[in-house]
Amino acid sequence: MSNTTAITAEESNKITVKTWQLFLIITVLSLLLSFAFQKSIMTREVFYNLYGSQMEEYRIDDYFSMMQKFQIWGYVATPLIIWLRIAFVAFLIQLPFMLKYIETPFKDIFRIVTIAYFVLLSADFVRFFYLYFKPTEQITLNSLTFAPLALTNLLNKSDYSDAVFSFLSKINLFELAWGIVVYKGLTKLKKLENIDCALIVFGVWVAIEALTFGLTLFIGNLS
Repeated sequence: MSNTTAITAEESNKITVKTWQLFLIITVLSLLLSFAFQKSIMTREVFYNLYGSQMEEYRIDDYFSMMQKFQIWGYVATPLIIWLRIAFVAFLIQLPFMLKYIETPFKDIFRIVTIAYFVLLSADFVRFFYLYFKPTEQITLNSLTFAPLALTNLLNKSDYSDAVFSFLSKINLFELAWGIVVYKGLTKLKKLENIDCALIVFGVWVAIEALTFGLTLFIGNLS
Protein backbone atom coordinates (compact mmCIF):
# COMPACT_ATOMS: atom_id res chain seq x y z
CA MET A 1 0.00 0.00 0.00
CA SER A 2 2.78 2.41 0.93
CA ASN A 3 4.63 1.67 -2.32
CA THR A 4 1.50 2.29 -4.40
CA THR A 5 0.79 5.50 -2.53
CA ALA A 6 4.38 6.67 -3.00
CA ILE A 7 4.30 6.01 -6.76
CA THR A 8 0.93 7.76 -7.12
CA ALA A 9 2.17 10.76 -5.14
CA GLU A 10 5.36 10.91 -7.18
CA GLU A 11 3.45 10.83 -10.47
CA SER A 12 0.99 13.48 -9.31
CA ASN A 13 3.84 15.79 -8.32
CA LYS A 14 5.38 15.65 -11.79
CA ILE A 15 4.85 18.91 -13.66
CA THR A 16 3.97 18.20 -17.27
CA VAL A 17 3.90 21.17 -19.60
CA LYS A 18 1.17 20.61 -22.15
CA THR A 19 1.92 20.89 -25.86
CA TRP A 20 -0.35 23.91 -26.31
CA GLN A 21 1.55 25.65 -23.52
CA LEU A 22 4.86 24.96 -25.25
CA PHE A 23 3.37 26.30 -28.47
CA LEU A 24 2.18 29.42 -26.67
CA ILE A 25 5.65 30.01 -25.21
CA ILE A 26 7.23 29.63 -28.65
CA THR A 27 4.72 32.05 -30.17
CA VAL A 28 5.26 34.69 -27.48
CA LEU A 29 9.06 34.41 -27.73
CA SER A 30 8.89 34.61 -31.52
CA LEU A 31 6.73 37.73 -31.37
CA LEU A 32 9.03 39.39 -28.84
CA LEU A 33 12.07 38.52 -30.95
CA SER A 34 10.44 39.82 -34.13
CA PHE A 35 9.44 43.06 -32.40
CA ALA A 36 12.91 43.54 -30.94
CA PHE A 37 14.51 42.81 -34.32
CA GLN A 38 12.42 45.44 -36.07
CA LYS A 39 12.92 48.07 -33.38
CA SER A 40 16.60 47.47 -32.61
CA ILE A 41 18.12 46.05 -35.79
CA MET A 42 16.07 47.07 -38.84
CA THR A 43 16.04 50.76 -37.99
CA ARG A 44 15.75 53.63 -40.43
CA GLU A 45 19.51 54.19 -40.14
CA VAL A 46 20.18 50.62 -41.18
CA PHE A 47 17.87 51.00 -44.18
CA TYR A 48 19.83 54.10 -45.24
CA ASN A 49 23.06 52.15 -44.80
CA LEU A 50 21.79 49.20 -46.85
CA TYR A 51 20.09 51.05 -49.69
CA GLY A 52 21.65 54.52 -49.63
CA SER A 53 23.72 53.83 -52.71
CA GLN A 54 20.76 52.37 -54.64
CA MET A 55 17.80 54.64 -53.84
CA GLU A 56 16.93 58.23 -53.15
CA GLU A 57 16.16 59.14 -49.52
CA TYR A 58 12.41 59.55 -50.09
CA ARG A 59 12.23 56.09 -51.66
CA ILE A 60 14.08 54.58 -48.71
CA ASP A 61 11.61 56.28 -46.35
CA ASP A 62 8.69 54.89 -48.35
CA TYR A 63 10.22 51.41 -48.34
CA PHE A 64 10.86 51.60 -44.60
CA SER A 65 7.26 52.69 -43.92
CA MET A 66 5.92 49.89 -46.12
CA MET A 67 7.98 47.30 -44.26
CA GLN A 68 6.68 48.64 -40.95
CA LYS A 69 3.10 48.13 -42.13
CA PHE A 70 3.81 44.63 -43.41
CA GLN A 71 5.36 43.76 -40.06
CA ILE A 72 2.01 44.29 -38.33
CA TRP A 73 0.49 41.56 -40.49
CA GLY A 74 3.55 39.46 -39.73
CA TYR A 75 2.75 39.63 -36.02
CA VAL A 76 -0.81 38.52 -36.69
CA ALA A 77 0.28 35.62 -38.89
CA THR A 78 3.06 34.41 -36.58
CA PRO A 79 1.02 31.80 -34.65
CA LEU A 80 -0.33 30.28 -37.88
CA ILE A 81 3.10 30.24 -39.54
CA ILE A 82 4.69 28.52 -36.55
CA TRP A 83 1.87 25.97 -36.37
CA LEU A 84 2.18 25.20 -40.08
CA ARG A 85 5.96 24.76 -39.80
CA ILE A 86 5.65 22.37 -36.88
CA ALA A 87 2.71 20.48 -38.38
CA PHE A 88 4.47 20.06 -41.75
CA VAL A 89 7.60 18.62 -40.14
CA ALA A 90 5.51 16.41 -37.87
CA PHE A 91 3.64 15.07 -40.92
CA LEU A 92 6.89 14.28 -42.72
CA ILE A 93 8.12 12.40 -39.65
CA GLN A 94 4.85 10.51 -39.24
CA LEU A 95 4.78 9.47 -42.91
CA PRO A 96 7.33 6.62 -42.52
CA PHE A 97 5.35 5.31 -39.54
CA MET A 98 2.20 5.31 -41.68
CA LEU A 99 3.98 3.51 -44.53
CA LYS A 100 5.08 0.81 -42.07
CA TYR A 101 1.53 0.62 -40.65
CA ILE A 102 2.81 1.63 -37.23
CA GLU A 103 0.12 3.48 -35.33
CA THR A 104 1.63 6.63 -33.85
CA PRO A 105 -0.59 9.51 -32.65
CA PHE A 106 0.11 12.71 -34.56
CA LYS A 107 -0.07 14.67 -31.30
CA ASP A 108 2.94 12.77 -29.94
CA ILE A 109 5.09 13.63 -32.93
CA PHE A 110 3.75 17.20 -32.96
CA ARG A 111 4.90 17.55 -29.34
CA ILE A 112 8.38 16.24 -30.19
CA VAL A 113 8.76 18.72 -33.04
CA THR A 114 7.40 21.52 -30.84
CA ILE A 115 10.05 20.83 -28.21
CA ALA A 116 12.75 20.70 -30.88
CA TYR A 117 11.57 24.07 -32.21
CA PHE A 118 13.10 25.70 -29.13
CA VAL A 119 16.52 24.79 -30.51
CA LEU A 120 15.86 26.65 -33.77
CA LEU A 121 14.41 29.57 -31.83
CA SER A 122 17.57 29.78 -29.73
CA ALA A 123 19.57 30.13 -32.97
CA ASP A 124 17.39 33.12 -33.88
CA PHE A 125 18.14 34.70 -30.51
CA VAL A 126 21.88 34.19 -31.00
CA ARG A 127 21.62 35.83 -34.42
CA PHE A 128 19.69 38.75 -32.91
CA PHE A 129 22.31 39.44 -30.25
CA TYR A 130 25.08 39.11 -32.83
CA LEU A 131 23.47 41.89 -34.87
CA TYR A 132 22.40 43.89 -31.81
CA PHE A 133 26.00 44.41 -30.65
CA LYS A 134 27.22 45.07 -34.18
CA PRO A 135 27.72 48.79 -35.07
CA THR A 136 24.97 50.08 -37.34
CA GLU A 137 27.39 51.01 -40.11
CA GLN A 138 28.67 47.41 -40.18
CA ILE A 139 25.26 45.82 -40.72
CA THR A 140 25.12 44.69 -44.33
CA LEU A 141 22.92 42.36 -46.36
CA ASN A 142 25.51 39.64 -45.77
CA SER A 143 25.52 40.09 -42.00
CA LEU A 144 21.71 39.91 -41.96
CA THR A 145 21.96 36.37 -43.33
CA PHE A 146 24.39 35.33 -40.59
CA ALA A 147 23.80 31.76 -39.36
CA PRO A 148 25.24 31.00 -35.89
CA LEU A 149 27.76 28.16 -35.64
CA ALA A 150 27.33 27.35 -39.33
CA LEU A 151 29.71 25.99 -41.94
CA THR A 152 29.23 29.19 -43.95
CA ASN A 153 31.07 31.18 -41.28
CA LEU A 154 34.23 29.53 -42.59
CA LEU A 155 33.46 30.16 -46.27
CA ASN A 156 33.64 33.10 -48.64
CA LYS A 157 30.11 33.92 -49.78
CA SER A 158 31.30 35.34 -53.09
CA ASP A 159 32.43 31.85 -54.12
CA TYR A 160 28.89 30.44 -53.99
CA SER A 161 25.48 31.22 -55.39
CA ASP A 162 22.80 32.49 -52.99
CA ALA A 163 20.94 29.18 -53.13
CA VAL A 164 24.03 27.07 -52.40
CA PHE A 165 25.21 29.39 -49.64
CA SER A 166 21.75 29.32 -48.06
CA PHE A 167 21.81 25.52 -48.12
CA LEU A 168 25.29 25.38 -46.58
CA SER A 169 24.18 27.76 -43.82
CA LYS A 170 21.81 25.03 -42.65
CA ILE A 171 24.79 22.84 -41.81
CA ASN A 172 25.28 24.11 -38.29
CA LEU A 173 25.32 22.94 -34.69
CA PHE A 174 21.80 24.18 -34.00
CA GLU A 175 20.39 22.01 -36.79
CA LEU A 176 22.38 19.10 -35.40
CA ALA A 177 20.94 19.74 -31.92
CA TRP A 178 17.46 19.90 -33.45
CA GLY A 179 18.02 16.49 -35.03
CA ILE A 180 19.24 15.02 -31.74
CA VAL A 181 16.18 16.31 -29.86
CA VAL A 182 13.81 14.85 -32.46
CA TYR A 183 15.74 11.58 -32.49
CA LYS A 184 15.57 11.28 -28.70
CA GLY A 185 11.86 11.99 -28.77
CA LEU A 186 11.22 9.32 -31.40
CA THR A 187 13.22 6.68 -29.56
CA LYS A 188 11.14 7.30 -26.44
CA LEU A 189 8.03 6.33 -28.38
CA LYS A 190 9.55 2.82 -28.70
CA LYS A 191 7.90 2.26 -32.06
CA LEU A 192 11.03 1.72 -34.17
CA GLU A 193 14.63 0.69 -33.79
CA ASN A 194 17.05 3.51 -32.95
CA ILE A 195 18.73 3.31 -36.35
CA ASP A 196 15.35 3.70 -38.06
CA CYS A 197 14.60 6.77 -35.95
CA ALA A 198 17.96 8.26 -36.94
CA LEU A 199 17.28 7.58 -40.62
CA ILE A 200 13.86 9.23 -40.38
CA VAL A 201 15.31 12.36 -38.79
CA PHE A 202 18.08 12.58 -41.37
CA GLY A 203 15.70 11.91 -44.24
CA VAL A 204 13.24 14.56 -43.09
CA TRP A 205 16.04 17.11 -42.63
CA VAL A 206 17.36 16.41 -46.14
CA ALA A 207 13.84 16.65 -47.60
CA ILE A 208 13.18 20.01 -45.93
CA GLU A 209 16.52 21.45 -47.00
CA ALA A 210 16.09 20.16 -50.56
CA LEU A 211 12.68 21.83 -50.73
CA THR A 212 14.10 25.06 -49.34
CA PHE A 213 16.99 24.90 -51.81
CA GLY A 214 14.57 24.41 -54.70
CA LEU A 215 12.39 27.33 -53.61
CA THR A 216 15.46 29.54 -53.26
CA LEU A 217 16.56 28.66 -56.77
CA PHE A 218 13.06 29.29 -58.15
CA ILE A 219 12.74 32.68 -56.46
CA GLY A 220 16.25 33.60 -57.54
CA ASN A 221 15.39 32.87 -61.17
CA LEU A 222 12.30 35.06 -60.95
CA SER A 223 14.22 38.08 -59.63
